[in-house]
Amino acid sequence: MKKFTLLLSLLLTSVSLWSASQTKVCQKCHPLIYKEYYNSIHRKSSLQNDMIYKAIFEKEHADKQKCANCHSPSATDKLQAKEEPISCIYCHTITDVKENDTSNQNMLSGKKKDFYTAEVSKKNESKVKFETTSSFFGLIKNAKNSPYHQIEYNNENYYNGNVCMGCHSHVNNEHGFDVIMLDAYIDKKDKETCISCHMPKIMGSKTTLRDTKTHAYHGMAGVHNMSKSLGKYIDISAEKNKNGFVIQIKNQANHALFGQAYREGVLQVSISRKGKTITLKPFIFKRTFTKNGKASLPFEATDVLKDTLIYAKKSIEYDTKLQQGDLMTVTLGFRLISEEAAKVLGLKNDKKLTEIKILKTELFQF
Repeated sequence: MKKFTLLLSLLLTSVSLWSASQTKVCQKCHPLIYKEYYNSIHRKSSLQNDMIYKAIFEKEHADKQKCANCHSPSATDKLQAKEEPISCIYCHTITDVKENDTSNQNMLSGKKKDFYTAEVSKKNESKVKFETTSSFFGLIKNAKNSPYHQIEYNNENYYNGNVCMGCHSHVNNEHGFDVIMLDAYIDKKDKETCISCHMPKIMGSKTTLRDTKTHAYHGMAGVHNMSKSLGKYIDISAEKNKNGFVIQIKNQANHALFGQAYREGVLQVSISRKGKTITLKPFIFKRTFTKNGKASLPFEATDVLKDTLIYAKKSIEYDTKLQQGDLMTVTLGFRLISEEAAKVLGLKNDKKLTEIKILKTELFQF
């Protein structure tokens, strides 16, 4: 009966909520998912919320609307730009992705109450509508599906991860140079997808209308939230040799690690030996952009000056000799932007942007 009352309340208030905020409507039935979304980079992707994006945007001199197409496609005013630049409704009404040379484009259904989602057990179902059933002479009422929107489970893009590729693929600057470099190869041969890595199943019901043990995480696991959860897609090994040792990193993701503009990965290695700690020079993974042979800003770049990124595999050699009994700690982390980039963008005073966030730590005994 409590759930049925909630449904009635939702129907009565949906019109007023819609006028105030598209995403607030979703909060009614999906409070846990809404809470995750509200703390996600999708909700914080606009100029009002993302200081890195704002700093780059202010230096950009090309077509700035191209940036807004992905950073704030749902925003029609400043309030929406702050509260829901990429709304739930926007992502759940993407029908397909149109591939273009400069950047891809999301194709939307235009239907505000007909949403796409993924649930393997219902993959062949389309246009699923709200139903109620009653038992014990009408005393117990049960709800099925949503009273607010229709649900479509049969869009393959929401299962293979292609739904993310409208924005998270590539963005070429005016020189035809890709500054994002996330063109993930997504098809049936891929073991992992954008969704399986960045929206993992976690505990908690996805809706108040029926209890489910798990739901897809909408906080977007990655550089801002749940960073360590991505460590399971990275294998780190250490092998002693005659010159010192080699650290090998195997990347199970379907894109290079740390390829985004200004991002950098950091490999830290320390050795505990007879009560003392030997800290080695960190190895940096990044792309350095260039124009006319000199380091440049991403939107000015015509090529790559230096590339030390992690693709499928990466080996790093060290000339420090190991001894029996050595305990080695290897940590792979990243900075949202490099310390060098923070200076260029006028963000050097915000230390959180350049602090190292950990993806994975491994111990090796010799």
